[in-house]
Amino acid sequence: MRDGKTRVLVIGPTPPPHHGVAAFTRDLLAQAHDPRFELLHLDTSDRRDASNTGKWDATNLRLGFANLAELAGRCLKSGIDLVYVPISQNVPAFLRDALFILESRLLWSKVVLHLHGGYFRNVYDHPSVAPDGQERAGPLDPLFRGTARTALNAAAAVIVLGNRFRPIFKGLVPDERIHVVENGVPDPGAWDLRQSAPPPDLSGARGGSGQDGTLLYMSTLTRTKGIVDLIHAIAMLKTVRPNVRLKVAGTWSDEAAQAEARALIERERLQDNVLFCGTVEGPEKAAFLSSGDIFCLPTRYPYEGQPLVLLEAMAAGLPVLATDHGVIAETVLDGVTGRLLARDAPTERLAAALERMLSDPKTLLDWGARGRNRYLERYALSLCHQRLFEVFQSAVRKT
Repeated sequence: MRDGKTRVLVIGPTPPPHHGVAAFTRDLLAQAHDPRFELLHLDTSDRRDASNTGKWDATNLRLGFANLAELAGRCLKSGIDLVYVPISQNVPAFLRDALFILESRLLWSKVVLHLHGGYFRNVYDHPSVAPDGQERAGPLDPLFRGTARTALNAAAAVIVLGNRFRPIFKGLVPDERIHVVENGVPDPGAWDLRQSAPPPDLSGARGGSGQDGTLLYMSTLTRTKGIVDLIHAIAMLKTVRPNVRLKVAGTWSDEAAQAEARALIERERLQDNVLFCGTVEGPEKAAFLSSGDIFCLPTRYPYEGQPLVLLEAMAAGLPVLATDHGVIAETVLDGVTGRLLARDAPTERLAAALERMLSDPKTLLDWGARGRNRYLERYALSLCHQRLFEVFQSAVRKT
């Protein structure tokens, strides 16, 4: 502790590539302020695309050992009081995290862990089974579980994203050490843009002059994040809403899904209905979020937690259509700020839900306004950081 401040070493990546943990780390370092704490950074970024995460390859091993060496040097030279570790949800990356935890404790630094998803218990219970259900050889499963238990027990606090995730650590971490810290995001600046725009006219499919609605998707472009399902739904919607549009922000990291999406767009003649915008940041993101009527994320991503893009959509005043997955049901209130579908809902149900939402513009506006209020009350970035710092303080006080 220097100058009366607790020195916190934040371990984690920053963009690129763009994903939730990297964005959270970037915003924490750039915008979190508390006079009790000084934040330092140990950068674990791998600038390759996100498909390399958690793989046993030479680059990941080299980066891991380099990060461990840097951690030791920082703890010994800089007097680190607390080490903050966003823990991973696959076996190779979590084993690296376990080394971060145990090394920090050996060097007398307390540790706070942050789980940004909901898949960790699956990894702990079935380390030999991949998210796609394929089983790998797992003779070292008991060793992995023992390492995980030892590492988790060494933490002063473990953070989850919602109450639904508290049972993930049942039997592994004492209840009093588990804290809920909901995510937060900076206001993207789209709310004012949307307020200055005319209300949506979605009557085109019923003889009016409207544009049939604009749907927005912003995330990594993979099959499990729902982009292919959404394009299928657009093909179905086009039969009753010929001018319906889907605007997509993000980059592909799933070559098979990309090929299927391209073939589907060509086969169904959706070139005028589906627009790919690439990665959007800053004013481009604000303009993107102000340009639609509904934000869609029909995700079934195995590691899903509380997607930051949903909070950004709510901040923009967009009603949301998403799946009941991760802690999304604690975030998007069904029938209040949007609609939720079952994670395994067929594409026909997704298309039908979108059509019902587009058919009721007044409700869309009401849901969007309620989502904006919910963002201000719970998901503003400063509120998230305030909750996080309180966990840091409780961890520092533990003997």
